[in-house]
Amino acid sequence: MQISDNILREQLKNVYFLGGGGYGGKTTMSQLIAKKYGFRLYHQDDCYDAHAKIATPEFQPSMCLDRNKDWHGFFAQPPAQYAQWLWGTTMEDEQFAIMDLIHMARDGKVIADVNMMTATLRRISDPSRVVLLFAPEEMTRNHYFNRPDKEGLKQFILSFPDGEDLLKNVIEALHYRADETRKSYYDSGFCCIERTGHDTIEGTLQKIERHFGWI
Repeated sequence: MQISDNILREQLKNVYFLGGGGYGGKTTMSQLIAKKYGFRLYHQDDCYDAHAKIATPEFQPSMCLDRNKDWHGFFAQPPAQYAQWLWGTTMEDEQFAIMDLIHMARDGKVIADVNMMTATLRRISDPSRVVLLFAPEEMTRNHYFNRPDKEGLKQFILSFPDGEDLLKNVIEALHYRADETRKSYYDSGFCCIERTGHDTIEGTLQKIERHFGWI
């Protein structure tokens, strides 16, 4: 069964999307918006484990990939292969996130911190309800793992004898074809806010509010 885009857009008209890349500020901005405007808050990353329990190899092969037997081999795989898995899980998890948001939006406005392809966001929402937040490659390379929510994964990777090399490999995978990804954001037609070293939380929040028509 395939649900038409116009139906999805109607069901998601109460949802405001913050998409983009890592270290762009999505989590911080979504939390501030939820508190300031009383919106319901949705973090797609927080729901991944629940989605993975429902996933089946037939429909979500990337989400069902058994990595538990050889974590070292998983982190050591070629960056292109690792990146392919990341893209696969992103596309598969989108469907779960859309269903979550349809359910949440029935009770009012939702601010959603999501990991969705720009093509998907174009299908399910209007540009007036989407902002892409992302950071330059150099910034994400230096700071992606220096965050509380990534500390556990970082320490797990570093626990291997060659942990430093594994961490570098994972960072390479996360930035595989980064230039193409950045270009796709600017070519998407969505409002783009690229992080700089001079941003303020208040300033970024106001840019989002202006785009959404709240101020």
